[in-house]
Amino acid sequence: MPTPVTPLVGVDVFVLDAESRVLLIRRTDNGLWATPGGYQDLGETPRECGVREVFEETGFEVRVTRLLGVFSSQRYQSVNSPWKDREITHVLFEGEVAGGTARTSEESSEVEWFARDGLPPLSDGHAQRIGVGFDAHGDPSLAPHFE
Repeated sequence: MPTPVTPLVGVDVFVLDAESRVLLIRRTDNGLWATPGGYQDLGETPRECGVREVFEETGFEVRVTRLLGVFSSQRYQSVNSPWKDREITHVLFEGEVAGGTARTSEESSEVEWFARDGLPPLSDGHAQRIGVGFDAHGDPSLAPHFE
C-alpha cells in the first residue's frame, strides 16, 4: 500500500487584548499579516501546537480557551502561501495571554495588535478566520465554525 498523501494540519490562535484588538504577526515569508500559528508537529496535540507557535512567533505565552473552528484551504484562494500546492486543514483556537513579552522571530518581522476595523493586508485565508474569531468573541454562544 502506498504512503497516504494527507493535508497539512495548521493551528492558529486568535488572541485579543483588553481593548479587543487581535494579535497579528507580519510573516517573513510573504510580508503579509496573520494570526500566530503554524503546522502541527508529530507527537504534539493541536492545542500544544498553538501554544508553541504563538510563543515562537510572538514571545507571548498563551492559554487556549476554546475551539473557534476548523477550516479548509479548499475554501479560499491561495496566492501568497509558500505551501499553495498543499491542502491544509486549519484549526482555530481562541486564547489569552498568560505571560511573556512581544518579540519577533525568524517567522515574524513584526508583532502588533489591531482593531477589527483597522486590519492590515492579510495572508491567504486569515480574513475569514479572524472574522470568525471576532464574531465568536462578540457572541460566546456561537458554535464553532466547521467546513
